[in-house]
Amino acid sequence: MASPTVREARKVWKEASQILKFRGSRLSQSDRARFADHLAALHKALQQPEEAPLTQALAAVQADLERHHALLKKASFLESFRSLAGAVLLALLIRAFLFEAFKIPTGSMIPTLQVGDHLFVHKFLYGLRIPFTHARIVEGRTPLPGEIAVFEYPGPGEDHGKDFIKRVVAVAGDRVRLQDNRLYINDKPIPTEPLGPPGPCEDATLVRCECQRQRERLGDIEFVTQHLAPTEANLRAGCRNLPDWPMDGSGATGVPDVVVPEGHVFVMGDNRDNSSDGRYWGFLPVENTKGKALVRWWPPGRWFQAIH
Repeated sequence: MASPTVREARKVWKEASQILKFRGSRLSQSDRARFADHLAALHKALQQPEEAPLTQALAAVQADLERHHALLKKASFLESFRSLAGAVLLALLIRAFLFEAFKIPTGSMIPTLQVGDHLFVHKFLYGLRIPFTHARIVEGRTPLPGEIAVFEYPGPGEDHGKDFIKRVVAVAGDRVRLQDNRLYINDKPIPTEPLGPPGPCEDATLVRCECQRQRERLGDIEFVTQHLAPTEANLRAGCRNLPDWPMDGSGATGVPDVVVPEGHVFVMGDNRDNSSDGRYWGFLPVENTKGKALVRWWPPGRWFQAIH
């Protein structure tokens, strides 16, 4: 293990070399040459086993730094530019490959996510993509049932390519249907528990309606969804619940199901009667997924909460 003197000398040599490189022009020719000689002597002393020459060379460099402190203390424009460019490049790399901020634009994920919530999305989990393409540099895993995924909308029209966020409810090979407001995966209903009586939907577009909330579980992930309740108030307000999918079902024995094709997942919003999701535009290609919703960092009161 290096001694404290060696560690300090290495640090001083590195920092002083950068200072001389970027700020040395502020010194007179003779002072700059003397500084360079002292740095060269320090570098040579670092290669030797004896500590006495190292201590002497270190003191000489430190004396130069102190003597010219007024001229050398302020970073040069090039140094500041390099630092700023490095920070910007690092931020772009993090955004492109690791984490990206995302703002919830609609109420399709109420009650889990509210309009205006700000999230961090974990992009590495589903693989590293070449920016602005679907090609992956590194393959990740496919989204799991229950996870909330951010993805590029796969359908045609003005929303094509825009970022959407929904919950993955089924993966390739799963047989899925929604019947009487309950999800069935491979002909088995997922665990579902109503949460109290119907109440306000907490959705600005359903302000006159009442919603029924229910706790559901997919794999190890437990979450809360809501759907319009069949109450008298909803009937008067024209708030229509769509309890089945596919929507051409004809009763308990006539509700069909579909199988998620290879390379795709099926997604739905937690706000079941106010969500443009796979029930309307089809299955989501896995290549369109960008990342998993990880944590909510805004607004105040819900800072840095894990998302489930």
